[in-house]
Amino acid sequence: MKKTQLKGILAAVLLIGALTTESVGAYAAATTGMTIPETTTQSQPLTQPGVPFTDVTEDEAQAFERSLGYELSDTAKKEETLAERAKKKAKAMTVLYGATNLQYAVMQNGELLLSDAYGTDDAAKKTKVTTDSVYAIASISKMFVTAAVQQLCEQGRLDLDHTIVSYIPEFTMADERYKDITVRMLLNHSSGLMGGGLQNALLFNDSDTGYHDRFLEKLAGERLKADPGAYSVYCNDGFELAELVVERVSGESFSDYLQKHIFTPLGLSSTCTTVQMGTKNNTAGIYMEGDDNRLPTEYLNAIGAGGLYSTAEDLCRFGMSFTDHSGSLLSRKSVQETFVQEGRKGQWCEEASSMVDYGLGWDTVSMYPFEDCGIRVVEKGGDSVYYHSMLLVFPENDMAVAVCSSGGASAYDGIFGQYLAAEILKEQGVLDQKQFEELPDSFTVDKQTVPEDLKKYDGYYLSMTGNYRVKILDQTLQLVNLNQPNTKIKFIYSGDGKFVYPDGSQMLTFLEQDGNTYLMAGTYAKLPSISKIYSYLYAGQKVPERKMAKSVKKAWQARDGKNYFLLSEKYSSIKYVQGGAIISFDLSQSPEGYLYYNRIKDANVAEEFTDIPMSGSRDAADFVFETGADGVEYLHYTGNTAISEDGLKRLSAKKSYTVKINGKTGNAKWFKIGRKNADKKLCISLPKDANAMVAVYDSNGTCEFDSYIHNQRTVVLPEDGYIVFAGDLGAPIGVTIK
Repeated sequence: MKKTQLKGILAAVLLIGALTTESVGAYAAATTGMTIPETTTQSQPLTQPGVPFTDVTEDEAQAFERSLGYELSDTAKKEETLAERAKKKAKAMTVLYGATNLQYAVMQNGELLLSDAYGTDDAAKKTKVTTDSVYAIASISKMFVTAAVQQLCEQGRLDLDHTIVSYIPEFTMADERYKDITVRMLLNHSSGLMGGGLQNALLFNDSDTGYHDRFLEKLAGERLKADPGAYSVYCNDGFELAELVVERVSGESFSDYLQKHIFTPLGLSSTCTTVQMGTKNNTAGIYMEGDDNRLPTEYLNAIGAGGLYSTAEDLCRFGMSFTDHSGSLLSRKSVQETFVQEGRKGQWCEEASSMVDYGLGWDTVSMYPFEDCGIRVVEKGGDSVYYHSMLLVFPENDMAVAVCSSGGASAYDGIFGQYLAAEILKEQGVLDQKQFEELPDSFTVDKQTVPEDLKKYDGYYLSMTGNYRVKILDQTLQLVNLNQPNTKIKFIYSGDGKFVYPDGSQMLTFLEQDGNTYLMAGTYAKLPSISKIYSYLYAGQKVPERKMAKSVKKAWQARDGKNYFLLSEKYSSIKYVQGGAIISFDLSQSPEGYLYYNRIKDANVAEEFTDIPMSGSRDAADFVFETGADGVEYLHYTGNTAISEDGLKRLSAKKSYTVKINGKTGNAKWFKIGRKNADKKLCISLPKDANAMVAVYDSNGTCEFDSYIHNQRTVVLPEDGYIVFAGDLGAPIGVTIK
């Protein structure tokens, strides 16, 4: 049975800064051709228009379930318990939906109704995960920030509507509007901050606090992308700044605050931050796709944005704090305040329950299909590079459901969690089976003639999730994803301004709002045999066609297809193995005058300019090119610096020598692998008194070897490939070529 390729899903990341191939940033990079996987711990499952949510069919899912059947001694079939049914669904998550392992729990009225785990922990040792295995919960960490802020508000030490500068006087930005940012805006994603970057925050076996320690310095050099409070767009940096606010107001480190005021009172014995991990060795195993070697522990060192670790049981205990069985963590007033539809206070679309409806911290406070059945559910998901998780809380039913996985995606975890909740609520008579089954799960296809006035929506629509060319014909809308220009997807006009995909799974329409025109996308999606979801999102912002001056066009054409190599990433960075260390641009995937979802300002700057709520303009970055004193071009974005391929030297073919890391900047050293070294064996010797690593890439930029995660010290050098040396200041790395 094949595993799904997860095509069409934006999970996120971390991806934080983007993360993984299933995370928003990485997925966006993949769909645009820009190789900048920035982890983004967000869970919203945004699908590409016309692309299925999963490539597992209903028939395949049913065939798999039949294969799990067991024979009974009696002719009558035994009725399975929820625990047995859940175990089958958990196995489906690993066989069909990309998870290596997962853990799940349900708690109601303070009692554990269900807790189990399934899948491989360590393939070499043939061990399985257990209910005690610990997972990175990524962006669910944001709810712990929200809880901490609400506690301080209850004590009168903090006010949601006071400005950040009133708590952190030295906070400053290269944009005077920063003075208007309030604490509330950090928690509802409307601060206007660019969003992320997470330079040196995604590391293997490394709890470096540098991102936290230099965070205010990072912000000091940034501008805002929108007026504070204008609209809510997912923002990791907002919660990292909120973490600092908690520290300043409480006088404690964020980790100490959480331990004293949240972890210990709730009995969350398996929950910790990256700096508290220590020698903890029961983290669930993580793997690269197609590789059975267990990876080192993943650390996401932006704690407020996504740096907590926990178990499904602990997450349920925390989630119970937001129900009518809330206990003493927060007052009922504070809990209810987190459920307010905060995103709708600014620019927002007119829609009911969906996967995106921001509260304070929550991804959605009005979630399909439960809201449509009169049952309130709030949800928060998280994706790191390798871990994914989802927390669902049913406030009025005193219930919390948590699912954590290695591999897969948080959106998939959420659908599995919805299945568990629905089964329990049906058994309790709270959820009407017939009403649940009769909820719409597709759009109506009713072919009609397109009104003439809709043809004004022809044009280009850009966002970080993809760039599209829209052409409206007599009865259809033709959509071209610019990274697949030969693929034309047709949506049928079905009245009321809506264009529906032939199978009814997706719908496109248009929204004119605040001076902009937006392409809106609605999607009914499901994991066959598990459950379904619905999302309605801003998919792109209409942009005018532009022509560049000849000199500007020439400058950008010179960069088309050229590689740039990160100099500023630490030796332990996950980006070295995930492909994010090598960046390239493909101008053919953008209209003239644009670089993906940025607008080309001049010969050296492409600036973020879109105003898209929800996710379309998240993790924004200005791309700035400059020529150094050495005559080499460098790229700067979100605190990162990368060197042009033109500035790389060839790796020396001498039999033995030492490569030394720069003692002042600590920048990584990149080299091309020429014919003289092709197919030869490289042997490295790492310093005993300093940290260092060597990574080797083929000509396509795929990492073939990373000494930080591989035990061997010898690798065959690929022709036309690349090699990087990274480490502590001045670290010497010995090289022998045979």
